[in-house]
Amino acid sequence: MSKIVSAVLLFVAIVMILLGALFVIAGGTDNMITGGVMILVAIILIFVSYRMEKIKAAQPKLINQTFNVKMEGSGQLTQKQLQCKSCGAPLSDKDLKVISGGIMVSCPYCGTKYALEEAPKW
Repeated sequence: MSKIVSAVLLFVAIVMILLGALFVIAGGTDNMITGGVMILVAIILIFVSYRMEKIKAAQPKLINQTFNVKMEGSGQLTQKQLQCKSCGAPLSDKDLKVISGGIMVSCPYCGTKYALEEAPKW
């Protein structure tokens, strides 16, 4: 429900409460019944307006966020030449293949095939 509609409903409810109070104060059976009905309708309008705002506030809102991440090493970063375990020949990117989540190395010089394991840095 828009804020304008909610504001109009609350304004009408307040006016109805004031008019209902005037009718009740004026006395007479007909005026008291009319005033009571006006106050009851005003209370219902306020309750409906309140519930609609609660329902609107409970709906999830989509929030788009953009994160910029810059990664830097703690020291000088250098690229190391990958060498075959068996013959020590230099390997290139085309000699590496990812198979089932693991990196497999195939040496073009000696034909050795093995899984590449990263050694801990400590």
